[in-house]
Amino acid sequence: MSNEINQISASKFLQHYVQNASYLMWFLGAGTSRSAGLPTAIDIIWDLKRRYYCRHENQDLQLHDINNNAIKHKIQTYMDSRGFPARWSPEEYSFYFDLMFGNDYQAQQQYIHEALSSDKISLNIGHRILAGLMAMGKARIVYTTNFDEVIENAFAEVTSKNLSTYHLEGSYAALDALNKDIYPLYAKIHGDFRYRSIKNLPEDLQNNDREIQKCFLAATTRYGLVVSGYSGRDRNVMTMFREAINQNNAFPYGLFWATPKTTSVEDGVWELIADAKKKSVDAHVIEIGTFDEMLSKIWRQVEGKPQALDNKIRTARATNFSIPLPAPGKQYPILRTNALPVLMLPLRCGMVELNDSITFGDIKKKIIEISPNAVLTYTDKILFWGNSKEIVKLLAANKVRTIKSYDIEEGLKLTSESTIIRAFFEEALATALCQSKPLFLRRSKDKTYYAVVKNLAANDKLFSRMRNELGDITGNVPELKDVTWAESASIHLEERGGNLWVMLRPDIWIKPLSKRQEARSFLRQRCLKRYNKQSYQLLDMWIEILLGKVGSGDTVNVSCFQDTEYSAEFKIGTRTAYSRKCGHER
Repeated sequence: MSNEINQISASKFLQHYVQNASYLMWFLGAGTSRSAGLPTAIDIIWDLKRRYYCRHENQDLQLHDINNNAIKHKIQTYMDSRGFPARWSPEEYSFYFDLMFGNDYQAQQQYIHEALSSDKISLNIGHRILAGLMAMGKARIVYTTNFDEVIENAFAEVTSKNLSTYHLEGSYAALDALNKDIYPLYAKIHGDFRYRSIKNLPEDLQNNDREIQKCFLAATTRYGLVVSGYSGRDRNVMTMFREAINQNNAFPYGLFWATPKTTSVEDGVWELIADAKKKSVDAHVIEIGTFDEMLSKIWRQVEGKPQALDNKIRTARATNFSIPLPAPGKQYPILRTNALPVLMLPLRCGMVELNDSITFGDIKKKIIEISPNAVLTYTDKILFWGNSKEIVKLLAANKVRTIKSYDIEEGLKLTSESTIIRAFFEEALATALCQSKPLFLRRSKDKTYYAVVKNLAANDKLFSRMRNELGDITGNVPELKDVTWAESASIHLEERGGNLWVMLRPDIWIKPLSKRQEARSFLRQRCLKRYNKQSYQLLDMWIEILLGKVGSGDTVNVSCFQDTEYSAEFKIGTRTAYSRKCGHER
């Protein structure tokens, strides 16, 4: 039987959720915490395998990166040769914990505590939205298999209140809270990381875990359920779900299993949904994107959102102001700015559609590891400029569904509304400005791009005017060992008055960047006499270095990845913007 009959469209689910939010519970798996930068159970299993292999084969732990498929294959082959549980076996998790820690519960707790430490948590919009829904009574009950404190942190950030969590030691209170309608109710099915693993729990704590499951089963006769970020591989949890659907009046408001791609759904999940339908449960699988995407779609449809709550959830949203601009000035003095007009943005880039979900954290890790010769970003899809082969290097071959062209409509509007898209254009522009020149492209801690003179190219004729004006343009920082400096210019895109501008600001780059604070005295001395005239000339020099001409009013085309199928081309004006003094009526 086809699985299509057990699916529901995202739009129908959203309509159902908005209408019945107060009667729908949530069940969260490790996928919802992975987007916050924390490892999943599979990640932990591979780390335990790696540690066991390196310990018993006397190998360097740091040289065995489990993101490397060759190393992963070597480790798995080693495990298979010893008759350990097969890969993807439900027994792997408890087996490798026993193998590494045995009955040393303290070591086990320490390992989990470090792996899921709160200082590693990076809250995404999905976590903040769920916390907002909990605060509004539109997500009254949330269960999870996770040990971490992601949801507690999100709730505290959004509401400035503490979220009471029912875990192994508070299990008996969970059912009481449900019966007394005390919400929000947040419960951890297997306790949290401060308690022993479920396989090694003493009898009293095992009973406590069963008490939380009783609370879950009682709730399933009164509420519907949305499952997100959970694979369905945990036999204990799937047994609990089956107990739930075998009850009278199970899931009266529906059972919805959310997934980024239906192709990744386990057979056991499809069987559960089909069996639930046979028992007259309104059960479906929904292809609705990642946890963040799904919650964002829900939040847009929710009415009556308190503005203060919305502001804390959508922290990156631009705030609209209605401050009128003054009329153009006609008086002296005339001040030159460091802004050059961007007259044309790229109209096309490449797009990768995936067969499976991926987090931005995963992509970022791969970018650092591989350093592809491309510029890319990730929203609900991967957008890029450059050779598509460079992008495929970042992804497993089976993850790529298609690579095709993507037309970028209203680029100016997108850059003003989305910091992600603006950063995408900004990196491509900075790359184009530095390409084929004796310059390094660097990025500071605040994510600003810099064009930096290469030390070995300081005598290049491109910098002759700068050398004549400043003397040395690279060198060693006095009294600091192995610390160098070089003339540089920051490159930043900004939208002002309905137009896009590239802002250039002459500066000095310190390498390594971590030593910049120690080099303050040198920087102050170096820039001490850069008054108006020299600053004016320096700006001219950098415009000429980056664009080839300055002040003529001509436009210059700059591009990156010209010989690839997806190049990025910009048109920049060479004359900076000017400002004149406004007249004021008396």
